[in-house]
Amino acid sequence: MRKRLGEILVEKGLVSQDRVDEGLRVQVGGNRRLGYILLKMGVISDDQLLEVLSQQMDVPIITVADEFSKEVSAVLPKYLCRKYTVVPVSKGSNNILSIAMMDPSDDAAISDVESYTGMVVKPLLAREKDISAAIARFVPFSVKDVFNPQVYGRVAKVATSVAILLLLVIGWASYQYIDKELHGTVKEINGTITYANHDLMLGVEGKDKISLLGHGAYTKGFYSVNFSSVEALKTFIEQKRKNFSDKQAEWLFWVINTRLVEGPPKS
Repeated sequence: MRKRLGEILVEKGLVSQDRVDEGLRVQVGGNRRLGYILLKMGVISDDQLLEVLSQQMDVPIITVADEFSKEVSAVLPKYLCRKYTVVPVSKGSNNILSIAMMDPSDDAAISDVESYTGMVVKPLLAREKDISAAIARFVPFSVKDVFNPQVYGRVAKVATSVAILLLLVIGWASYQYIDKELHGTVKEINGTITYANHDLMLGVEGKDKISLLGHGAYTKGFYSVNFSSVEALKTFIEQKRKNFSDKQAEWLFWVINTRLVEGPPKS
């Protein structure tokens, strides 16, 4: 039976069993390879990992630039090469595609490459920096690198976020517009609160001084009337109801009932 990577590393004296066990604990619940984890932990070097993988899987270590064939430059898009840190190297007989990989035991990468190309993958070993340099140098950028699941997923998330933000902004602006249309504006200056809407203004100073100014829709000239109480103002509006439009009357009663009757005037 093929020895496991951790066993070979311990036998060669490259890693202690405790380090391997720690890496295995980190690996639990994920799909990362033990070699990748130990490499990122700083326990082994890139060259050490490649040598052990080459021995374990009987796969040669290559220099991509020396083995690369131009006929496979467009076999895989850049995004897929970068996703799995792989690069196509050459095409052999019987529909076999040789690809350089950091980890030839990465079944997910091999399966995806085979599904994408319709070819049988023959894995070869290469250093990560060698593969990355080859991707940048030999693999051309294509339309597929724009319209791919990785980019599309990010674009979709950004577009969704922007759309939600725009909806919130539009919703808030609409609310502000509707609220202003229904209730007008409220300002407070030096203790006097002024409500304004539909060519009318109600000024409230304290609890016993109320002023109505503005133009009734069905009257000539402007109102400028002072009241000593909310009841007096309400009586006046009821008596002069025919002088105001429906919107003016509704707004005046709204101010009276929600701002002056239910509590002290507020902005």
